[in-house]
Amino acid sequence: ASAGGGVERCLGDEREMTESLTCRPLLRWALGHLAPQCSAAYLETLTALIDRSMNLPTRHYHDLAHALMVAESNDPLDALIGLFHDIVQAGVDGGLPPDSEHYLVGLVARNDNGEFKLLDSAEALQDPVFDIVKRCFGFADTQILSPFAGQNEFLSALIACKALHEVLDAEHLAAVSLGIEATVPFRKDPHLLAASYISALMDINHRHQSQIGEPDMRSHIRRAVRIANRDVRSFGESDLVAFLDDTWGLMYESSIELRSGGSISVTSYRQTLQKMTRFLSSLAAPVIFRQYDGEPIQSDHQHRLEATARNLAVIADVMHTKLLATSLIESADSFGCRSFIPARLKSSLRVTATANSMSALDVLTAGSTGKVEFDVRQSPLSHKLLQQLQQDEIRAYTNEIDLASPVGNRLIEQFPIDIQSRARELARAMLL
Repeated sequence: ASAGGGVERCLGDEREMTESLTCRPLLRWALGHLAPQCSAAYLETLTALIDRSMNLPTRHYHDLAHALMVAESNDPLDALIGLFHDIVQAGVDGGLPPDSEHYLVGLVARNDNGEFKLLDSAEALQDPVFDIVKRCFGFADTQILSPFAGQNEFLSALIACKALHEVLDAEHLAAVSLGIEATVPFRKDPHLLAASYISALMDINHRHQSQIGEPDMRSHIRRAVRIANRDVRSFGESDLVAFLDDTWGLMYESSIELRSGGSISVTSYRQTLQKMTRFLSSLAAPVIFRQYDGEPIQSDHQHRLEATARNLAVIADVMHTKLLATSLIESADSFGCRSFIPARLKSSLRVTATANSMSALDVLTAGSTGKVEFDVRQSPLSHKLLQQLQQDEIRAYTNEIDLASPVGNRLIEQFPIDIQSRARELARAMLL
């Protein structure tokens, strides 16, 4: 039963499901251009590898719909890279995806701490595919992979290249590796990557008797930049509600409780939201989007940077307001540790402001009639807060919230009676 004595609501996750999607048509098209000798059985093996990886129930953002978006291109190598670039999400899935471990036997192992480590046996050092992928990532022969520095991307690239090496040559395998390496996001010095990519391709030429000319090297790097930019393109687009929907998908993947589909304590949810708010507030447009050798052209790149800077400012305002609303509900909950069953909504919302003039209030208005405070489409308290408070006031409150400790009664007592009443009403409605 709920806290109010009613029947417990099993709301579930109402996001769009991807289980009916398949990569087969796009994969068939890409391999038809790159490897026309590929058999139907081989195609089915690769299709199953991608579809089963990307449709795992733990995936709420890095799913097949996202892969198909990144793979949307008239370039078959673009398509191939996009389909494979996220097949490994080890932290989210609890390990490697189905039917993939045999590709890594003798090359990668997990140590006692659960970390993935590259092996340097004679067999591993003589594996040409392993060598190509390591060089494209700039990894040492005994590298311990970091979840925060390319682990998923490296393992995705290695599995992709091991799965494809029978039908692709060394140059194409290098292109796949570079394209996936480029999707490692938010690096401090992305402008330095091109030089490391050129060096890697020159080494591959020497070690694998390839003949990748300088024009082709530049072409492969432009492709990698194009894919990396497409992977994060929602940062620079006009649909901020869709971007914030993606944000909740990422939060689901980052939280064991959320991605399990069960209940989550309001404190744990607030902490997850607080971490995401801090992360998004730390970003700047130049570390999100890249440019190399006219890809993209300067005018398009500049427009994207300006749009992203505007979006990040609005998104930060939205997230801080959502964080304060959730913290007030936590403060209103005298039990301090009760939980709720979250539901993401995918209902159609109409935002009347244009992209260039959209404010945080415009975004939150779309969810102002929600019955609970959760995702951007359910924002009754955060909308009320932004109507009554200035953004600098909201940030002052959120900056005082300690990540590690439960939010106590003192926070809610600082607010007007109508806000206190709304927070307590939502706490009664939401918390089990």
